[in-house]
Amino acid sequence: MFVAVLSDKPELRENFCKLFGTEVSKGDLGLYSDAINPKIWVINPINYPEKIQSLLYTLSMADAVVLIVDGLSPKVGELLVAINSLKLDKGILVSNMPIPVAGTVLEKYEKATTISEAKEKILSLPIGKSEENPIGLIHKTSNLPSLGNVAFGALKGGKIKKHDRLYLLPACKDFDIRSIHVGTNELDELNATSHFEIAYKGDLVERSILVPLRHEFQVENIVNGRFIKSPFFKDELKGKIHAYTNMQYVEGNVTDNDLTLSAPLAFEKGETILVIDASNQKLRVAGVFQSKW
Repeated sequence: MFVAVLSDKPELRENFCKLFGTEVSKGDLGLYSDAINPKIWVINPINYPEKIQSLLYTLSMADAVVLIVDGLSPKVGELLVAINSLKLDKGILVSNMPIPVAGTVLEKYEKATTISEAKEKILSLPIGKSEENPIGLIHKTSNLPSLGNVAFGALKGGKIKKHDRLYLLPACKDFDIRSIHVGTNELDELNATSHFEIAYKGDLVERSILVPLRHEFQVENIVNGRFIKSPFFKDELKGKIHAYTNMQYVEGNVTDNDLTLSAPLAFEKGETILVIDASNQKLRVAGVFQSKW
């Protein structure tokens, strides 16, 4: 299970992550794991609130959320809107003050007053059943002297095996697995809810989705559907926006019924795509675009 650790204050996020476990990966995302509970990974969006992309990547990987609030601010409001927009309804709310969550998915969150209490509650959360088909989210790639090109990411569903051939989106390229690693261990296969290191054939790639060769994703520059503006976003959208889903952050324009993008986006029918106004000083999550079934 992947747990997003969120707060408008970076030091509060880092305190919780260090309490939970040891840092195993760092970039614009920090991943932590506890050797006693290796099936739970916590993620710190290191560059948030300066860069909203760090938050979005974290939310894509998350199965649950720890939201730490020690005072209300515009960025706390942004976190509430982002969590609610993606319907992440499993989590822990850590605060000693009332938080306005009525009418949002955060009403379902368990409550805690300290990060120690929140850690215990996270450890007791049930790990949900994953999707049958493999789907992975690559958050970075790197060339390692002993392994060659390696993709780091989260296996969100299904199972992958050494020598499997998968498909990389939105690049639309084959992805041949040479070896699979978790920490210092090399594995013949890997089940969902694990953070992976996959040595693969091919060039270094951008953040991407891994899917089976036969899949139901579409890759398009134009997405038909319906834009649903957030009731908390009070400004008019003028000019460029960014569309975000599954590690893809693409510039474009939005109307009531279409997303027109500068680069292809991989998505499934009915998928919820976030619409981001990155230059907005108050709230950057403008709403969601629901792709057509």
